[in-house]
Amino acid sequence: IDDYLKHQRRILKCIGNHVYDALAATGTKVHKPQGGFYLNPDFSPFKDKFAAKGINTSEQLCEHLLKDTGVAILPGNAFGYPEEHLITRLAYVDFDGTNALNISEEYGDKELDQAFLEQHCPKIVEGTKRLVAWLS
Repeated sequence: IDDYLKHQRRILKCIGNHVYDALAATGTKVHKPQGGFYLNPDFSPFKDKFAAKGINTSEQLCEHLLKDTGVAILPGNAFGYPEEHLITRLAYVDFDGTNALNISEEYGDKELDQAFLEQHCPKIVEGTKRLVAWLS
């Protein structure tokens, strides 16, 4: 079980850091992940830009994002945030966990890299690209 947990943690760390870096580079307020499988991005820096598009709540934000890009994230009001706060929950779990685990084991002690993400977590890489492009 310890070996399994070690690999799962490093896979999720690699993915989480990738998504975090991409969002932070856009100006999105987001905390670097310390564990887990999701982030709570705060898109308030885009408030004026979104308001011009009729986006004033986290639900509207998620609806527009899904319609425009196919990327699904959850509105913050589902987790207790006021709906006018542009906070969301982004889970980064859309990948084949068994395959990723096997490949992580093959990597041994070598750090997981961008090539790992592109080959074994392509939906997350693509979804992140779409989200970043939409914000731009």
